[in-house]
Amino acid sequence: MNLNDIDSVFRENDIEAVVHLAGYKSVAESNRNSLRYYHNNMVGTINLCEIMQKYKVKKMLFSSSATVYRPSKEGIFSENSPTGSPNPYGRTKLMIEQMLHDLYLSNNEWSIALLRYFNPVGAHPSGKLGEIPRGVPNNLVPYIIKVLLKELPFINIFSNYYETRDGTGIRDYVHVVDLALGHVSALKKISSMTGIETYNLGTGKGYSVLEITCI
Repeated sequence: MNLNDIDSVFRENDIEAVVHLAGYKSVAESNRNSLRYYHNNMVGTINLCEIMQKYKVKKMLFSSSATVYRPSKEGIFSENSPTGSPNPYGRTKLMIEQMLHDLYLSNNEWSIALLRYFNPVGAHPSGKLGEIPRGVPNNLVPYIIKVLLKELPFINIFSNYYETRDGTGIRDYVHVVDLALGHVSALKKISSMTGIETYNLGTGKGYSVLEITCI
């Protein structure tokens, strides 16, 4: 997101609030090319905030991630749980959150919601919107779908690596429609307030890899 492109969008449109979803998002790729992630995610957000200030647009939803939390054996997180991501992707999200906190402290006219997603899955019930990954997917559910469609031969399940009920990883999966509704609610919230708030977007219940593959 360069300054000139963002400026032209704000100049040509009457914008009241920003839903900031832009950014690279692969944990594995961020480990391989951390500098690319820091440059894109951090600099892009700085450019966006500068243009928002220029046009006096001070309401933002930021697409953050549950990867900002420090790993926990309990696997239960509240908005007050300790942060400390183990990968560059999560650290860029956390740094942006901290930057937005400082932005609000410097000008308390801002209204910002930090939305920490857990694991989005699914598609719109109409079937018109959904995830169609190219090549080999990085996420579990698209991978399962590719196997069911016989586009991939099988799925490898790595068990006995985790101290969980069946030895496989456990994640909180939230449907994309519920996630979208969460954005609508957050947008209504920031439209009538100033401040900066953090919200987890998940179900509060975890499912293991084995449980998901056997559904």
